[in-house]
Amino acid sequence: MKCYNCKSEIEDDSWFCDQCGVKLYICPDCRIPGKGAGKRCGKCGKPLVDAESLAQKQVEKPIVPPGVGEQPMRPATDDAPTMLVCDAQNVTLQLVDGALIGRVYGLYSSQLAGLQFISASHATLKKEGDHWIIADVGSRNGTAVNGKWCFSPLPFRKGDIVRIGNFYDFRAV
Repeated sequence: MKCYNCKSEIEDDSWFCDQCGVKLYICPDCRIPGKGAGKRCGKCGKPLVDAESLAQKQVEKPIVPPGVGEQPMRPATDDAPTMLVCDAQNVTLQLVDGALIGRVYGLYSSQLAGLQFISASHATLKKEGDHWIIADVGSRNGTAVNGKWCFSPLPFRKGDIVRIGNFYDFRAV
């Protein structure tokens, strides 16, 4: 698939262009990309939807027996993490609600510019009470929390390990 904005080749299951960071829109039936919100498919005429919401609607939760694959219960805390720290790369990210994590785009791009396995636009952050939510935005090398891959947005709290780019482990502090 090609990005309608910068014409770069991108993977079919991407939600954002890896090169320019533009949000991708797609026909829910034909799977043909288009130029944005409010536009219609050139083939069937249906309204385009953003690729992220289309992907989230298609993800079905697997049937898992009780207790299998569950994270250990943690007591609720009143204090949410304020930073993600990667000791191996000497990088500290101050958490900001709504921020984009990316090597080229987003609030942290100057700190992440040298980390080649992080996509240009990689993930977003959202604060909810005593925890944060991280959502991968179609990155090449993925995002995980405590070893669980981020196929849909995942929460994290103090002490959790957020892996960005299948290589960089950030500790939530």
